[in-house]
Amino acid sequence: MIKIEEIAKPRSEVLEGKFQGVIQTNKVDANEKRLETNPEKFLKITYPSSAIKGTLERITEKIQQTSNQGAFLLVGPYGSGKSHALISLYHIFNRPEIANKWAKEWDIDFKIPEKSRSVIISTRKYDVDYIWEPIFTQLGRNDLLKEIKRFPTVDQIEEAIGNNTVAIFIDELENWYGSFDPAKQGHIIEQNETFFEHLLEVASDPHKKLFVFITFLGEKEKLKKILNRTKPVQIDVSTLEDREKVTLHRLFENARSFDENKIESIVDGYLSKYEHPIEIADNTQYKLRMKRIYPFHPTLFDSLVQIFEAASERQDIRGMLNVLADAIKGNYNKTDLLLLSDLDENDFRGINLNLVEKFSYDLKRSKSILFANEILKSILIFSLNDKVHGASLSDILLSVFKPTRDHTIDQIIGSLQDQLYGKIHYLHKVKDLYVFKGEVNIYALLEREKNKVNEGEAKKKIAEIVKQKIFDNKVFVYGFDTIPDDSKPKIVVSLTQWGTNSDLKNKLNEFYKGKSWQNTYIVVLPKSDVVMPDVTEKTKRVIAAERIKSQTNNKTEETELRQHIEEETQEIAERTKAAYGLIVKWVEHNDALTYRLINTTAEINTIKEKVENGAGGCGEYIIKAIKNKPDGIKVDLLVKDFKKNRKYPFILEESVIYNAIRNLHRDKKLIIEGERGKFYIDDSPRIIEPDYVILSPKYAPVQPGKVVEDGSQGQPKGGEYGGEGGTIPGAPQGEPSVEKKEKVKVGVQGNSPRNILNQFESRTSEKDEVEELSLIFKFSKRLTKKECMKFIKQLPAGDDVDIQIEGEIGVWREKNGI
Repeated sequence: MIKIEEIAKPRSEVLEGKFQGVIQTNKVDANEKRLETNPEKFLKITYPSSAIKGTLERITEKIQQTSNQGAFLLVGPYGSGKSHALISLYHIFNRPEIANKWAKEWDIDFKIPEKSRSVIISTRKYDVDYIWEPIFTQLGRNDLLKEIKRFPTVDQIEEAIGNNTVAIFIDELENWYGSFDPAKQGHIIEQNETFFEHLLEVASDPHKKLFVFITFLGEKEKLKKILNRTKPVQIDVSTLEDREKVTLHRLFENARSFDENKIESIVDGYLSKYEHPIEIADNTQYKLRMKRIYPFHPTLFDSLVQIFEAASERQDIRGMLNVLADAIKGNYNKTDLLLLSDLDENDFRGINLNLVEKFSYDLKRSKSILFANEILKSILIFSLNDKVHGASLSDILLSVFKPTRDHTIDQIIGSLQDQLYGKIHYLHKVKDLYVFKGEVNIYALLEREKNKVNEGEAKKKIAEIVKQKIFDNKVFVYGFDTIPDDSKPKIVVSLTQWGTNSDLKNKLNEFYKGKSWQNTYIVVLPKSDVVMPDVTEKTKRVIAAERIKSQTNNKTEETELRQHIEEETQEIAERTKAAYGLIVKWVEHNDALTYRLINTTAEINTIKEKVENGAGGCGEYIIKAIKNKPDGIKVDLLVKDFKKNRKYPFILEESVIYNAIRNLHRDKKLIIEGERGKFYIDDSPRIIEPDYVILSPKYAPVQPGKVVEDGSQGQPKGGEYGGEGGTIPGAPQGEPSVEKKEKVKVGVQGNSPRNILNQFESRTSEKDEVEELSLIFKFSKRLTKKECMKFIKQLPAGDDVDIQIEGEIGVWREKNGI
């Protein structure tokens, strides 16, 4: 790796840590060794910017009398270099021999007259009511001060400068001007304003060799109007191109003779590794800029320019010069290119002490993380930049990534997204930008609280989410819920796989061991374990958020936490739902009970549909149950058998069995013994009660002496023969039987058409006729008018249906409405 020291030679003051970024006009005549007091050294570190060159050209025009104007306003924001330019011009006029030599070195066609005088006034040094007093004193004309009445006249100013070349430099004029109270010192303000008018008039006189240079912000409108009356030359000292060249020349002795081949090699090494998500608009232009401002990366340079611009407390170019000097001193012999992450964060304490301290706090907590210092420092500096709202991923990579140090983009992204964000207290993310803020990032709090959540708590919460969000609280979670052993059907959901073959068989045996109602369990298994590492981490954050939410009194935090809980819970639900699933279904095979795994989705209705056989599936088992039982079997005992023995089909509702019995009776495959020994053979009972008995037809009671199919004499089986509306096989045919028809009310209730249909079918016979159905719908919530109309549209329609609807409506009317 080519290091900066092999290309650029930092100035001695930079390497010694004595860099003087702040230039002060009030120190020009100080009795101490300073940069400002040494004209040769000062001009040596001065780059002839376009502003200075332009000023020298206009000075030459005045000297050569091709122009009348000798007044100059050096304009630019705070710290843009106005004072440096002013002192440079002061030394040029004050030390012509040094100035002319400097101009020759830079190939500038300029020559100052050998006999010239300079007067420099810094309002930091002179606190006077009348600005002309120190000027006349420095010109050696205190005698004229005694003659001045309210303000110096043009004649008095001309007499003070005489026929010599004189340059007057005034710095920080607006601060001094703005310190007067117009209400109490209005007359002093007017006297000084008149002096400036006269002074600039003399400077614009072609016969006078007076030059006046004033640094000016342009903030005082009245003063601006006065100074502009004679149309002075305005020089902008803050152009970007000059800023780059001024910076390089100010910091490096050989800025004009860097090895271009080595620079290009370094730049190409970086650009060849820049790939997505690094974003560069124009590679060609970007390369030219990287070469032009070497050893500074464009992201570093542009960020500092924006941070240190146009604010008195930030000091623009002189502020960034101090930051860069520190970065050079610490890194010039270690790296090949200075990136934003090479800067010292302490240099920004004067800009935002609070954020820098927050950075230091978070850095201590993340020192073990790769690139933590570089990443967080880059985000910090972008956060100090008022022109942007944070650092994009591309910004961070351009600030940290050094391919010549074997860095990889994936390493940096991984450290940021997987290890830093969400753990750092003051690091926030706004849309796609990372930013440091003064307040704690709630997600960082979550991360801290998350570490206190153990695995057991997380698994319990996952079980809760699976139960509530996926299965609507209609299941039992194996290992977490108490699962009842009763006659009601229930769905049991596991969070883990139960393996295959012998492992699965052993697990199922363990589950059913000791249970009486074994055919009431629907066992649902995941295809992959639900308790996955990423799901566990998310769940821990949900628990952490719930804890913090219960403790906070901050409404904003509470809202943010609630939203986080909802979003994370939904993601956990979606992630775990995708793991299901399989249903364990029991079947008989070769007179042995075995299981089959049936594919399903995590939907209650789908699961029920997959396991239920319906009345048709129950029929053959009922026939087997009564086949060799002369006394038959009670219906309630049959139902219990279905619910206790896994060899039987699974039933969700008892009505399925009752319906199957009725269908078998209709098809002459069984008979029913009802109350008081009544047998139902041809016709069905209106209602099949649990204590009724069902028998195989071969055990049907017959008339004494009647030969049945097997050749034996049938004997009456207790009670009366026949049932309502039926005849006894072999009975004498006397008076014809008369069917008795009566009206009865049949009521069924349920929450699904299938449930109601099963009940209705079991309680009615094929000959029954229905004249009227009264349907009562009870809603779990109150319907709006729009919702009610939508419901009514779903009702059946036809010529043979007359619909009448009655309902209780909560009617709202205006106070005097009808």
